[in-house]
Amino acid sequence: MSPRPRTREVILDAAEELVLNVGAAHMTLEAVAEQAGISKGGLIYHFPAKEALLEAMVSRLLQRFAERQAETAMSLPEGPKRELLAYLMASFTDAEATKRLSASLLAASANDPKLLDPVREYFRDWFARLGTCGLKFERAAVISLAVDGLWLLELLQLSPLDQGQRAGVSQELFRLVDGSA
Repeated sequence: MSPRPRTREVILDAAEELVLNVGAAHMTLEAVAEQAGISKGGLIYHFPAKEALLEAMVSRLLQRFAERQAETAMSLPEGPKRELLAYLMASFTDAEATKRLSASLLAASANDPKLLDPVREYFRDWFARLGTCGLKFERAAVISLAVDGLWLLELLQLSPLDQGQRAGVSQELFRLVDGSA
């Protein structure tokens, strides 16, 4: 018999489902409580305000990406470029639901920029680590900024690239990491 999911995770799952279906701007604590099958008081015990819930959702999204990156890194050969390669691979394999969730949370952060504080911290840490990836910092930063820019354009549904062009850009970024470009 598998263990029962923790209430906090059930709430976050329910909130994600609502954000995917109606958007973060229309997500209410009442709707999340109903979706999670708990009382509003039970929800408020874990998340006293909508902002706290949105902040937890952003943090969990970042945590999941970091875990995917770490898992990917473990499947790659040892070496200084492994973490940067894993970052690229994890970024290019982002699921459509994750992109939709990210877009909705990004929109919600427009009303409350502090919701992006965990994202700012993530990128401060990531760019601090780029100096140890076996490439000149500037080259590693350009690669990271390029993949992040592509991800953001796709997130906002602004990318003019077709699948073939996207694949070509992806291959070029991997060549830049490898040093063959």
